[in-house]
Amino acid sequence: MPEKFLKKINERILPQWKVCFITCVIVGLFAHLYKIANWLPNWDSLVFRYDPQNMIGLGRWFLPVVCSFSSFYDLPFLNGIIAIIFHGLGAVCICKILSVQKKITAALIGAVVVTFPTVISVMMYNYVADGYSIAFFLSTLAALCLTRKKVRYYVLGAFFITLSTGIYQAYITVTITLVLLKLIDEVIYDNVRFRVILKKGFYALIAGIAGMVAYAGILTVLLNIFSADLLDYQGINSTVSLAGLDLHASFYVVKETFVKCFFDLTDGVNVYVILNTFMLVFTLVYYLKYVVKNMIYKKHVTAFVLLILGTMLVIGAGALAFVNASVDYHNLMLMGYSSFYLFFLMLYERGEEENEVHTSIKCWTVLVVAILLVANQVVISNVSYHKAQMAYERSYGVLVRIADRIEELPDIEKCDRVLVIGALDNSHAYSVNLTPDITGITDGYIIRADDEMVGQSVLCSALNDYCEKDYEFLSGEEKLNLMARDEVRAMEEWPSKTSIAIVDDIVVIKLSAEGEK
Repeated sequence: MPEKFLKKINERILPQWKVCFITCVIVGLFAHLYKIANWLPNWDSLVFRYDPQNMIGLGRWFLPVVCSFSSFYDLPFLNGIIAIIFHGLGAVCICKILSVQKKITAALIGAVVVTFPTVISVMMYNYVADGYSIAFFLSTLAALCLTRKKVRYYVLGAFFITLSTGIYQAYITVTITLVLLKLIDEVIYDNVRFRVILKKGFYALIAGIAGMVAYAGILTVLLNIFSADLLDYQGINSTVSLAGLDLHASFYVVKETFVKCFFDLTDGVNVYVILNTFMLVFTLVYYLKYVVKNMIYKKHVTAFVLLILGTMLVIGAGALAFVNASVDYHNLMLMGYSSFYLFFLMLYERGEEENEVHTSIKCWTVLVVAILLVANQVVISNVSYHKAQMAYERSYGVLVRIADRIEELPDIEKCDRVLVIGALDNSHAYSVNLTPDITGITDGYIIRADDEMVGQSVLCSALNDYCEKDYEFLSGEEKLNLMARDEVRAMEEWPSKTSIAIVDDIVVIKLSAEGEK
């Protein structure tokens, strides 16, 4: 009977897992309710308000499968709730990986995961927020399998890696960093010997490679079936062949990404940087202290192993730089860096001090600083969504003005195509620096220039959805030929009265002179 089945399931769910999940949901609502209770689109949302997410050309062949269950509409509430739930399930997997016993540790893990800045960016790309959150969950499941002992779990781990990367490739870094976190935890607190760590790491590596090979194989087959090609976006078309491999440049990207993720001083010293600095220094000091005082096994061997694993951790968080050094590591791709917070949180769980007072000071410090970290990131998320709302409303005002201008043109009813030239001033940035940069938000306009690489025109889509138009947008050679016409070149830029005109039954909108040369 369903009642008995659910009762058995409930009995197997540990109390700390329940605390972790419930905390994740509650804190997630504090952080993201602004977004999921409102329509706050960015430029991609205007194009993908309804879209089947067929992104084989971007290597995301499993994305349309997982997104289909919640429909292909950009639904703020449904997609947002799904995203929070699956980040909560991923946080529970992390508790399982680290064998968390204390409810406070579990609660902090749930809160930190759901407020990590990458989740804010995921929410801003709400039309895939459900899919990306499932990719995160699958990546944690993969890590859970790769930290078990039996062969069948390694096979499952490879399978979950294949599916996760088939949704969004960046989540492979979550699996990598969680596996390394587990190995470091075992070395420090369980005194696991180098030979055992090497064996576990080797098996995990083989399973990871197998998962990625399966991902690439499926992608190749699907590209052939659908007669498609990988797009030149983030160097994806050269990634499979490793044509963009440049070790020196890759290490530079890893270093810069790590520094910017935690210590971005672009706008000066701020709460985010101060908390990160304290957290990382405090963690490093306590881990080193524990290694020196409590290691039973040979200390020089342990130090060497930890040095290697720590270096691999930093590299693993930025692993995508090694398949393509030209990758633009934006916030959507940084979820692997959340593992560095987990080291800090585990200090609440691990390592008894010399006396109860010292242990109490350590635990209170971790608890208070973690609460401050979460609270600060809740503020960052709400400020982010406020900025997104302002950018949307500002852009909507311009959109209505453009639609009014179009309707004033003579013989406009004959036109069914639109040519968009250039972009509005202050519409190019795709991140806003609140420290850290939050991808998917701008302080300017969300009406961006046409992106022919992925076949989208934000302005054309917005006119069709918001102003009851039914336009197709010009691209390719036809667009270049029309832009070269004297009457088009003579048009002035928006908001001039001559910035919108009809040429050969085509609505020409000149936002800037960009692209005319």
